[in-house]
Formats: sequence, C-alpha cells, structure tokens
Amino acid sequence: MNFLYLNAVRLFWFGGALIILLQDKLVFHKKINDLGTSFLDIVMRNLTHAGDGLFACLIVLAFLFIRIKTGLLLLLSFISTAVVVQLLKHTLFDSMKRPIVFFQNDPSFRTIEAFTYHTSNSFPSGHSASIFALCTVIAYQYRQNLLIQICLVIIAATVAFTRVYLSQHFLQDIVAGSLIGTLISHVICVFYGSKFLALDRPLRIKKQ
Repeated sequence: MNFLYLNAVRLFWFGGALIILLQDKLVFHKKINDLGTSFLDIVMRNLTHAGDGLFACLIVLAFLFIRIKTGLLLLLSFISTAVVVQLLKHTLFDSMKRPIVFFQNDPSFRTIEAFTYHTSNSFPSGHSASIFALCTVIAYQYRQNLLIQICLVIIAATVAFTRVYLSQHFLQDIVAGSLIGTLISHVICVFYGSKFLALDRPLRIKKQ
C-alpha cells in the first residue's frame, strides 16, 4: 500500500520517534501543557470525540450508504483495533499511568476546569488507534484522491494530538496507538479488500 497517506503517516511516526528518543517524556508533555489556552481547550475537548467508539460507529453507518465494502472494512478494522488496544492496556501495560498522575502536585501544571482526567491504562492510546484505523481504511479506498488522503492524515494526527493536549496520554501512547490502528487496518484492507468487491456499492433500502 504505497500511497501518499501511508507515507505521510510514516513521517508522523518518524517525527514522534525522534521526539521520544531526544526528549524526556515529562519535559515534553509539560511543554505541550504550556501551550494551552481557553480557546484550544474548547476545540480539543470537542475534537477528541472523533476517536470515540460512538464516532466510529457513526462513520461505519454512514459509509454503508456510500460503499458497503468500505463500511465493512471500517467495522472490521475498528473492532480488531479496539480488541488489541484493550488487551494491551489491561495486560502488558496495565501499570502505565496517565500524565495527570505525574503532574498532580505541580502547581504550574495547567488543568482544564470541569474536565475528567483519567489516571490509568495510558498505553497505548485507544482514541489514536481508532481514528488512525478509520482514516487508513478510508484512505485505502480513496487512494487515487490525493486531497482526501492529505485531509485524512491531518485529521488523524490532530485527533491523536488532542489526547496529549488534554493530558490523557503521553506522546508515545498516541504514536503506539497510531501504529496499531494503521497496521491492523492495512492488513484488513489488503486481505479482505478483494473479497468484498461485490459489495463495492451503496446500501439501498428497498421501498415497500
């Protein structure tokens, strides 16, 4: 799957990996926290819901009426990604704490009023995995449209970044989540894409 979207995602991974290797995770997170403003708080709090399961279900439903094939690939990718992420969160990485745990006694750490901060199961980021899974499938189905691919990369990266801005995850959490979501969706599109060719059409509801 050598097309613009995946190449751009690779750049996202590369940039994230460089920061992870060169910056202490707490120092970097504090830098992101210092960028906060009241306006960004509102934007990020709303935009982060694009990584929720409810949003994923709405996207799957919408695409069934555009291309049944894409809708099914989205559903398989989302479910598979969610299962892998939750297994990792609650087994290998169940001791990973979220940013607020490390900064709760820091008076200079900026928090958002009336916002619920999670404290456990930080790694990997489920929201990041979900949005990258969805965007990868859509990009794969529209790989001839460069504009759509560019928009999808921006959307996926931005939604993932909201998790760091909101101190729900560290940078490595969202990079890992994006890796999981992208790779699982890629495998599903390659393996099942040709099997659903007969369903490469909109869902039509027959009128009585």
